[in-house]
Amino acid sequence: MDTSYPADQDSQQTTLPTRAAPALPPIVLAGWRGFVLFAWVALIVANGVFGLTMRWGLGPILDFTLMALLGFLFVSLFDGIFTLLWKVIGLSLPKIRLGRLNGYIQALPGYLVGRTVGIWLMVFGNILWPDSFLQYVTLLLPGKMIVLLAGIIGALIFTGRLVARPAVRYTLFVLAAVLGIGFTIWLVQPGTDGYLAKAAEANAAIEPLNMANPGLPGPFAVRSLSYGSGDSRRRPEYGENAALITPVVDGSSIFGGYSGFAGGYHQWYNGFDFTSLPLNGLVWYPEGEGPFPLVLIVHGNHGMTDPSDPGYAYLGEHLASRGFITASVDENFLNGFALADADMEEMPLRAWLLLKHLEQWRDWNETPGNPFYGRVDMEHIGLIGHSRGGEAVAHAAVLNTRPDDPVENGSSAEDFGFGIRGIVALAPCDNRYRPDERPIQVNNADYLLLAGAHDQDMFYLDGLGQYTRANFDENPDGFKAIAYLYRANHGNFNTVWGDADQGEFESVLLNREPLLAAEEQQQAAKVFITGFLEASVKGHDEYRELFYNTAGAGDWLPDDIIVTQYRDANFLPLATNNRLKIEEIDLAGGRAEVSGTDDYQIAGYKLKDGETTVGNRGLRLEWVAGSDPAYTIRLPENAGATLGLTPAHALSFNLVDMSDNETPPAVMVELATSDGVAVRLPLAQFAPLPPPLPVQLTKAGWIAAAKGYEIDTPTPYERLPQTFDLPLASFVSANPDFRPEALSTIRVEFDGDVHGAVMIDDFGFRTP
Repeated sequence: MDTSYPADQDSQQTTLPTRAAPALPPIVLAGWRGFVLFAWVALIVANGVFGLTMRWGLGPILDFTLMALLGFLFVSLFDGIFTLLWKVIGLSLPKIRLGRLNGYIQALPGYLVGRTVGIWLMVFGNILWPDSFLQYVTLLLPGKMIVLLAGIIGALIFTGRLVARPAVRYTLFVLAAVLGIGFTIWLVQPGTDGYLAKAAEANAAIEPLNMANPGLPGPFAVRSLSYGSGDSRRRPEYGENAALITPVVDGSSIFGGYSGFAGGYHQWYNGFDFTSLPLNGLVWYPEGEGPFPLVLIVHGNHGMTDPSDPGYAYLGEHLASRGFITASVDENFLNGFALADADMEEMPLRAWLLLKHLEQWRDWNETPGNPFYGRVDMEHIGLIGHSRGGEAVAHAAVLNTRPDDPVENGSSAEDFGFGIRGIVALAPCDNRYRPDERPIQVNNADYLLLAGAHDQDMFYLDGLGQYTRANFDENPDGFKAIAYLYRANHGNFNTVWGDADQGEFESVLLNREPLLAAEEQQQAAKVFITGFLEASVKGHDEYRELFYNTAGAGDWLPDDIIVTQYRDANFLPLATNNRLKIEEIDLAGGRAEVSGTDDYQIAGYKLKDGETTVGNRGLRLEWVAGSDPAYTIRLPENAGATLGLTPAHALSFNLVDMSDNETPPAVMVELATSDGVAVRLPLAQFAPLPPPLPVQLTKAGWIAAAKGYEIDTPTPYERLPQTFDLPLASFVSANPDFRPEALSTIRVEFDGDVHGAVMIDDFGFRTP
């Protein structure tokens, strides 16, 4: 009996022909594998090299291994996550029915997709999600470039292995080699200097300064020692080898230190927290009874495990040979390192610690039996600060007489009151700490700003704000000065920092070809800092001329363009552009005139970052080609006699070329008297007008704007005015009938043959 039944037509399932998933060509998969393999290896190595340069304090091998392992684990974690996710997607696709797209997706190998995602996150994570944790683990720009290039080279090599035609195969291999070798050469070469401005030829009419070169060693034999807490776990010079033992101080009420993992790391490495901060210092001192002036030097932010204080030994030894007791202060434990920066909240603590060091020196000077008993002149003190230390010394000078919050929590004015006479700020930051929300203003000490145009850390002259605010309300014999070295950088003022202004790893992309040699930059520092301290701290006023007649010190300084400014408390102002109208000058009854210009206005001064302004204004003149531009000041009747002008006085003003011309305009200065005697002299007879000073900080413009560098500027020029000092005696020499007491008119004429622009400011007289 037939028990079979015909199948129900509605229940039958029709099997449709399926299209095989499209397979990726083997050559594509090979290139993909090559990219992933080479990029993976490069990523781990780049991470390790970064750890090696960061010096975590574990030793070179472990520093390298730690960061390489972290990179490996990070990429492996995301590899696993995305590989698993890809498998889940692959299992889900048949149910989603995306048609032909299903096949393409399934053809992609999941293990390669996962590894690729991990690499992309390490390379681009901080760009795509800048406020996420990825900003702390993503590769720095040199690492990004190395990883991507290594991946491309790997793709070329693996692809070439599958190419049948020998010519194509070897072309791919050669291309890979050219890319690798070319990139390596570009990475290790220092950069370019073809854009540098050309210095004017030396003018034989400029006479050398009539004083001893402050950059040469002095007559004193130099000895050295170190002082510290006695139990330093990292540095024996502050531990068992310390010649003098100092107490620890509690700075936690000013800045409590770092928290979380960063705080734990700092305490582990240093062996103390912010309730027990050491007073450590390296000392160079002259042999002799003294008393000698005291100078403290303090560093700025740098790797905590790569101590900065020994980097000023060249300066400490030099100053000691010239009769200064000099101490380089250890504040490395305040540096944020790579883990925490606290938005510079530690700044007041940096300054307070300097004053606590001075307290210790005062005690030693008053303690019989101490090697410095009676040998320290506590009424003649100089402070030198570099970078953040450059702002800290200004704060210390103010806190010395008026402690502000939070320093007033731990100290009062009676605790300090030291004889701080001079402050030197090396490439400083400014306005990072504002007590009572006001910028710090130095008004009881002389001030020197020393910086470089090729500073690749403080890439604009931030210290100019501090310089501008410094005044002499409490120092009637005070002065301030600037020395701006065109080819100087940030780090070469310190032998430990060197030319790695962005950190050792990142700095391979900086343009270091134009830089002065480290020895040249340090020699310039010796000249300017020693000259300043000789004038400020020791009262040897002849050294002030170094800053208003720098052209006369050419044999002492490196071959570079150096812009200087000088202003003292005895300056007699004529036209400082502080009035509302251009015609108004500082002397009642006088007036100013502008002629032959296309445009003129009183304008504020903005630094080359395009954002930071300083509290100063100047008169900006601009003219078209074929003009006869001039600026004239007409003095009130008998002003020369009223001011007591003599041949020993000097006409002083600040001038800067505001054009982009390679050659600044020629300038003539004419002085006329009320009895009709006029003398015209070229400005170049006294000093050259510096040309615009273009700066290229990185090997390529796009690098300067890249995340992690961000040192791009709207203009490559820092328009810093030069102080010109024209002794009236020179005009008397040119015409003996010229009588300074009868001076009635000052006229400055500019060569208008080509289009140009200048800013002129601070007209007045320097008194003898």
